[in-house]
Amino acid sequence: MAFITLHTALPSPSALKMPVRCRAPQRLGRFAPVRCSTRQVADADEPRAQLGRRGVLSAFVVSLGVAMEGPAALARPANETGDGALVRAYLPEAEPGFFEYAVKLDRTPALRALNLEPYRFILPGDFKELPVSNAISGNYCQPRCDEPTTEVKFGSQSAGSVQVIIAPTTKLTRLANPTIDQIGDLSGVINAVGPYITGDFIDPDDVTDMTEVLDDGRKYFVYELNTPYALTGTHNLACVTTSRNTLVLMVVSANDKQWAQSADKLRKIVESLRVPPM
Repeated sequence: MAFITLHTALPSPSALKMPVRCRAPQRLGRFAPVRCSTRQVADADEPRAQLGRRGVLSAFVVSLGVAMEGPAALARPANETGDGALVRAYLPEAEPGFFEYAVKLDRTPALRALNLEPYRFILPGDFKELPVSNAISGNYCQPRCDEPTTEVKFGSQSAGSVQVIIAPTTKLTRLANPTIDQIGDLSGVINAVGPYITGDFIDPDDVTDMTEVLDDGRKYFVYELNTPYALTGTHNLACVTTSRNTLVLMVVSANDKQWAQSADKLRKIVESLRVPPM
């Protein structure tokens, strides 16, 4: 009687690729085993094995995507008409040609963490909301982010871009819930936040205009900059205020062509930032 040894374990991927030598005994004795080739077994089951491995890998990718969908989705545009829609399609009109964006309390990681009060501003109808990646949205560090993070972004090919950036005031003062005046004067604040505006450095000569605006008990510093070497654009506008222990900064950027066509609209955007009390 001959004994047959079968290898039923599923071979690993490396084993499937390595040839397995088969050697039969020269003389079949009574108890001499006949060893079947694992290469033949692997070849026969290779499509099924590959399918099984692919199925497991696909299931892992899907489950990973589902697990990440919650935080990732919070960083996407939150309009009701779909990503890339013009703001005129879903925002209420504040005045002819401009539409009001009022952020919701659950819209961003910082707002959900109650690190700042909700803000609002107006936009021309041809702007679109742009996605904010998790790397800069604060998903990874709220409620204790030590570095600036981006709240929302909007853009228009013909006019430029708009973004709201926040940073902890603890980098600038030890006071709790400071006002913008307690952070510094017009010149001091622009020197502190200049790199957030340009993406690089700021020269004092780049600032062509700066003003203070007081509205509903809250003060705003508004700046206009000519920044030929900035990473964000050759022209930049900024509005800065505080909310709780957070510095709130709106940056409006444009290139020379966009500025020539839309300078007045861009000034109107940056001057519209408001952070009403809760």
